[in-house]
This record gives sequence, C-alpha cells and structure tokens, in this order.
Amino acid sequence: MNRFLTRMKELFYIPENEWKEVDRLIYGMDDYFLYSRVEAEETRNRAIKEAFHHHYNNNLFYHNYCKDNGVSPDDIKGEEDFSKIPMLPDTFFKDYPGEEPRKLYEWLYTVSSIDIGDYDFRGKSLNEFFSWAEKKLNGLVTHSSGTTGKFSFMFRDVVTRKRNFYAADKVLLFSIFPPDDNAHVIYPGPVKTYLTMGRWVAEGTKVADDDHRHFLTDKELTMDVIKIMAGQINGIKDKMKLLVIQKAMKKGQMKLLRLLEELDKKGEQMYMITFPFQLYDLMNIMKEEGVYLDMGRSNSVIITGGGWKIHEGMKISPSEMASMVKEYFGIGEENYRDVYGMSEMNGLALECEARYKHIPPWIYPMVLDENYEPVGYGEEGRFAFLDPAANSYPGFIITGDKVKLLESCPECGREGVVIDGEITRMRGAEAKGCGNLMRELMVESMR
Repeated sequence: MNRFLTRMKELFYIPENEWKEVDRLIYGMDDYFLYSRVEAEETRNRAIKEAFHHHYNNNLFYHNYCKDNGVSPDDIKGEEDFSKIPMLPDTFFKDYPGEEPRKLYEWLYTVSSIDIGDYDFRGKSLNEFFSWAEKKLNGLVTHSSGTTGKFSFMFRDVVTRKRNFYAADKVLLFSIFPPDDNAHVIYPGPVKTYLTMGRWVAEGTKVADDDHRHFLTDKELTMDVIKIMAGQINGIKDKMKLLVIQKAMKKGQMKLLRLLEELDKKGEQMYMITFPFQLYDLMNIMKEEGVYLDMGRSNSVIITGGGWKIHEGMKISPSEMASMVKEYFGIGEENYRDVYGMSEMNGLALECEARYKHIPPWIYPMVLDENYEPVGYGEEGRFAFLDPAANSYPGFIITGDKVKLLESCPECGREGVVIDGEITRMRGAEAKGCGNLMRELMVESMR
C-alpha cells in the first residue's frame, strides 16, 4: 500500500463499525469524482437527514433556531425538503461575545453539537487557549484572517477533524497524480499558526515525514502578529514584529526556491500547495533569477487555492497561470489545478483539466437569490451548502460567495455538480480569506 495512504488511515480513519452515512462516502468511496451518481446521492441524502437530526437534538442553539423557523427532523423527508433546513450565515462564527478565553469557551459550549466538558484553562493567551482546546477535543481549532476587524473561529471535534483531513488529503494527493513513497510536500507559507490555511496544511501534511515536509518559515504566526498584518498596528513594537515575519518569509521564499531546484535535479516528485498570488510571486522571482524547472518529468503537482488576486486592478486568467506554470515549472495543465474550499466546509472542490470545480459527493450545494430562495442550475447567486461531515457544529451554511453551478461537467465526464467560472463575492459581503491577508503581508516583502 502507498505510504501516504497508509499514514492517512493511521491519522484520520474512522473504524467502519463507527461509520455514519456520510462516512460511507468519505471513507468508503474509491474515487470522489468517478462513482455511481444515483447511489452516492441516495447516501448523501440519508447523511444530511442524519446530520440534521444530530444537530437538532444535540445543539441547544440550533434546536431553538429550528423551532423559531418552524422546522423539525420530521419535516425533512427527502431532497425536496432540504431547502427547509435552517442554514447559518458564515458570519455566525464571528458572533462570540469576546476574545477572552472563558467567554469564547462559553460561546462554544452553547453553539456546539457535542459535549465539550468543563472549562479548566488557566492561561490568558488565545494561542495557548487554542492549544488547550485542541487537546481537550482531540480536534482542531482555526481562525480567520480577521481582516474585517473580527475573527471567525471554527472548532472541530475529533470526528469532524478526521473526516475533514482524510477527505482533503485524498483529493489533493490522490485525485491528480498519486504520490510515490518518496514524494515531498511543499507549502510556501507559515504553519505554526491557527490561521486556517496554515493550520490545515500543518495537520494535513503529517502524512509525510519531517524530511518530506517543507514550509516557508518556522516563525510562529500568532494572533497578535495576524492582527498587525490586518492593519491593527499600535506602536513601534508592532511594526518590529511585522518586519521580522516579513523578513522570515522573504528568506524562506528564496530558501524554498533553492529547495525546488535541488529536488528537481534529483528528479524527486513534489506536491506544492499554495495561494495563486504566491505562486505568481515565486514565478516572478524565478524570472529574475533565470530559474526554469522540469518538474513534469517527476509527475510533480501544483495546487492553488484561496483566490489569485494579485493586487487591485490586475487579474490573471487561469489559462495565463497554466502557461506560466508550464514555462517555469515544466508542469502541464493536467498537473496544475486550483481548488475551492472554505473554513466552514469539510470538502474541497477540485478543478478538472477543463477548469470546472467538482464539488465532493457528500456536499449538497445550492445557489440562492437575493431573497435567499434556491435557484436552478446555470443561474448566478449566493453559494450555500449542506455539509453532513460536520459533527461538532451545524454544517448548513450560507456564504458570501457568488457562483454559478452546473449539474454536471460539460467537458471531463467526471461526476458531481460543478462550479462554472470565476468565484466572486456578493455585493456587500466582507472581503474574505487567509489569501487576502497573506497577500498583504507578501506584497512588501517579496517585491
């Protein structure tokens, strides 16, 4: 068995005798994009009904929210009733009363669908609180970039954590070109952080040993530094902290470029996961340095996510990016893909070679109009989804993303609903994501 798959099962597998309906899709499917659609949708529909029942009965806040909306599990008999399931706006995860650890924990206790036990944290630092909470839940804690002035917090218990990372690793590592036993995983970003992208990569890449995991910097990206990155600078000490992390990232970028050259000369397979704008910056550095690699001969893979906006007024099309990746890395379009995901969703929509993003089979996607009513395929609107893989919180979410869905891919023949075209933000929705924050950090340090 492939070493990465063996390690995935050691870290993230749930025993079959403990499976819920959603686990039959996450753990029981050989391929998330080639399957019997009828059977998968039947299992997904049972999983959604099962998840709604779980959150209704185990989440006091959500139970009352459903009662206020006049909906109970008895009302959800099939897919035709899914639009009745009360959904939460993604901004819900910012509705905590304050960042003092006890208040944050009390809010978590109220909105969780699992028993999180008593509060016995004795420190004051939020980063230390996150570490304590992860150990307590055997789970995962992440937060957003806070670029709008307030963080979003996500708490995943052990069940949600395992489902999330097994699914993510399977999509990223086994849906394009399978890794050989000596493959290297590379992320041009910091991982000593609870910022969503970095924390996810830190956890998910544990399928590789330390000699085969490579990151931009080992400097810790604390919430204090992230607040500074988001523009909350108070005094010279904050400016110095920002300068230190910027220098570390610039140094790390050059160090990673040298690593890419070294691994490429050896013909080692590489999986690089990065933000599109970071990839673009790296290719600009390669242009200046006169560096051209031939990573395609080792079946290496580059995966981007989180949006590719470089700076105001400039956008790069997927075809232009693919052309640059081919020029500087020697990787063809079949091994360069973009992926769509968000901190609230336990699943990644990987794009095919034709650049349509395929939504994984356990996610039930919807597009809503201005009145929050579902619209049909081919119409633009607000993206919403039902995610039965979420065990510790209701994964029934309305986002601020503007998308258009198609019932199937018109090009590649793989199964699943697909996102067609560019994903943008709805008018009035908050600017979003780790990508925006990391872009601001890197603009000054890497130009």
